[in-house]
Amino acid sequence: MDNLTHTFFGLTVAKSGLERATPLATTTLLIASNMPDVDSVMRFRGAFVDLENHRGFTHSFVGLLLLSALLTLILVFLDRRFRLRHDMFRRPIRPLRIFALAYFAGLCHLLMDFTNNYGVRPFLPFSGKWFYGDLIVVVDPWIWLVLGGAAMWLTINGGARIAVWVILGIIMALLVAFALQQPSDRFPAIPLVIRLIWFSGLALVIFGAIRGWGQAGEKVARSALIILLVYWGGMWLAKQTALDQARSALPAENITALSVWPTPANPLLWQAVAANGDTIYSTYINISNAQPVWQEAPVLDARLVEALKNSPRTRYFMKFARYTVSNVEALPDGYAVTLRDVRFDLKMSATLDENLVVKTAELKWF
Repeated sequence: MDNLTHTFFGLTVAKSGLERATPLATTTLLIASNMPDVDSVMRFRGAFVDLENHRGFTHSFVGLLLLSALLTLILVFLDRRFRLRHDMFRRPIRPLRIFALAYFAGLCHLLMDFTNNYGVRPFLPFSGKWFYGDLIVVVDPWIWLVLGGAAMWLTINGGARIAVWVILGIIMALLVAFALQQPSDRFPAIPLVIRLIWFSGLALVIFGAIRGWGQAGEKVARSALIILLVYWGGMWLAKQTALDQARSALPAENITALSVWPTPANPLLWQAVAANGDTIYSTYINISNAQPVWQEAPVLDARLVEALKNSPRTRYFMKFARYTVSNVEALPDGYAVTLRDVRFDLKMSATLDENLVVKTAELKWF
């Protein structure tokens, strides 16, 4: 998930009662909710290195133990160096509770990342297997509304905080208003009725802030977390419906893999991908109506697949990609290959010589 969502989650969890566990509990939950994404620094070393490391060791059970221990040590040091130094009668933090809160928030980060179609590798370094929930889009405006609304009601006291929430609200509103007004090569347009429903929810959040609904305190935060669970449950049911519709209209008899995942902001529209040894099929399924119409693309030749997997540079993409569509162009001295991960606008271009040795490779998002 995006870091705004992780931050809203950490703040909502803190306000549900965990902030009373120890001094600096809220700080711990906010930092630890985003802590696994420290691996994002790898993007400065290039797209291939970032692809290999993002949602890697820092998003694993073992990695979280180390990160939580490090965060605990840092907060204990800062607490003694600054907060307690100026007032020795303040209640000191509880290191074990700080560690437990940090690990809990990190696990929640993994859970939220698992719910989308990017996936996680929680058993690193012992296993690099990816796990996918395929329930939520990486950036989900409905979760913004639920968790962001609750967090705002509970913290909107003081001019500076009001200004921060107004700025965040404007940014989110602009994204929902203008994103995917027209269909792109990768994503369908978001229907106007979906945007109107979202803005109705935003109006309710603003009305609740004006009416002081945050005075209900911990009940608001707990209710928001329950609504999030209900939303996940509803998306799981929608996913099963989309899977059933896809299975009932499979494009071929020898399908070996079938997956569905949601499209941005629209819980009724799901992308389905099916594959066999020769072909990748894809379609969009509206679970409220319509029979799916499948599009097909050939699977990359096995010799080229093996060559790309064996190259130190391109193997990162080959391990990450779930379903790929390909374009192969014969060159006088080899091949030019373009692969796109069907889930995203993630494209890899590579050239290979006549011996199928990778000469150049480039990776691009969007």
